[in-house]
Amino acid sequence: MRTQILLTVFTACLMAVPAHSSDVKLAPDSKLASGVITNSEINVAGLWLTADGSAHVDIADCGDGTPCGTVVWVDPAQPGTGIDDNNPDPELNGQSIVGSKMLWGFEAKNEKWGSGKIYDARDGKTYKSKLKLTEGGRLQVKGCVGPFCKTLEWSRVAAE
Repeated sequence: MRTQILLTVFTACLMAVPAHSSDVKLAPDSKLASGVITNSEINVAGLWLTADGSAHVDIADCGDGTPCGTVVWVDPAQPGTGIDDNNPDPELNGQSIVGSKMLWGFEAKNEKWGSGKIYDARDGKTYKSKLKLTEGGRLQVKGCVGPFCKTLEWSRVAAE
């Protein structure tokens, strides 16, 4: 039963914001901040559509050559995707998800990014995360609690 509950948690692992106010990093100006991430073998920089289509996440260099993901758009038709009502940080609870960092803390590991964090605004919790590009150019975003992980695939948003 506990395993099923843990796996169910990750079905909502698409909309995320920082767990703490010190983790907030807004995109400069109103432009996307996609930049080159120093490890070109696993460069995940770019604008991504979450698996359920409810958000666009801009992944750019955190400033140290590792990826950070910032929510830059949420679908207003999706219920509960605009405001972070479950954040345990009182300074962030009730804030807009747009402009908030949702992915951070990654380390390069072989052909993927591991040891990172993803915050799920739907339950107010932070999970371990891994990122990996597929051969088809999609991004596998994995959220984990202990040994149990859920993998979702995000797709690139075409440049306008």
